[in-house]
Amino acid sequence: MPPIPEAARLLTPQIRARLAEVLPDADAAGASFLGQGWGSAAFLVPAPGAPAGDWVLRLPRPQAPWAVEDLEREVRLLPFLERRPFEVHTPREARMLTDAAGATLGALHRLVPGTPLSERAAPRGRVRADLCAQIGRFLSVLHASPHAEAKRHGARDVDLWTTEYRGRIEEACAVLPPGARTWLEREAAEFEARGGTSDVRRALIHSDLSGDHFILDESGLAGVIDFADARIADPAMDFAGVLNHLGPRDLEQVWAHYDGEVDQAARYRTRFYIRVAPIFQVVDGFIAIGPDERRKGIRRLAAHAGHAARTGLGDSVP
Repeated sequence: MPPIPEAARLLTPQIRARLAEVLPDADAAGASFLGQGWGSAAFLVPAPGAPAGDWVLRLPRPQAPWAVEDLEREVRLLPFLERRPFEVHTPREARMLTDAAGATLGALHRLVPGTPLSERAAPRGRVRADLCAQIGRFLSVLHASPHAEAKRHGARDVDLWTTEYRGRIEEACAVLPPGARTWLEREAAEFEARGGTSDVRRALIHSDLSGDHFILDESGLAGVIDFADARIADPAMDFAGVLNHLGPRDLEQVWAHYDGEVDQAARYRTRFYIRVAPIFQVVDGFIAIGPDERRKGIRRLAAHAGHAARTGLGDSVP
């Protein structure tokens, strides 16, 4: 995603001053723009000589009304994730950045060193297979997290169909062209007829996996970042997230190294989630970014509908 114009302006002199107060090991004046999503913008805060490394500051975008709550929830969850037996890193030493009155300014955690998968040349051969195996093992540990402890650290128990998808599909259908609307309504009706997500096995999931959030170094997968959307919900949503950057054969490799059960129903839900994923651009992207993001989502949904009309099949994901 290209830089959102106002993102750099979020790092005000007042926030730099507060950073200098709470992070004496860091160079607040040297903080620089790192990247952004719909909800928040991230800034690198150098900590020269600090054994634990540099900091990342994430500031909520005012256009995203959910951003502050998501950052606060993530800061509660990250210490729990630090204790999980992952082979890779998750963000550490998480804390809120508040003003003198205690109001949330943003969230801080140590940098997970490496490069996002989305910014690297596509891995091939054994390197790609090893990456898929690492993702499978990461998801095995994440999805096996004890629910009770995750809830004590702020994770919500969510029925994805009723809380995340049904309403957004209705909103998206209201602005879609007829062909795409008919296709999306048919997809939703079939998903609901199959039971939705009310009775599926739930697990602690990342819920926003993509090439931006897999961090690689020379050894492969070094870490996974951005747990602001983590919740206890359908694991198939994380499988669909793998498909945001990798392909169906890669997901088969992930599943080959995944300890949980992946039955035909889970495979169907994975297909559904990745096919209808552009509804989030149409609804949330419109709120956070604007009409251009909505148009991108509409075009993607129309492309899925066109593919289904030409072939009589859904998208070719496992």
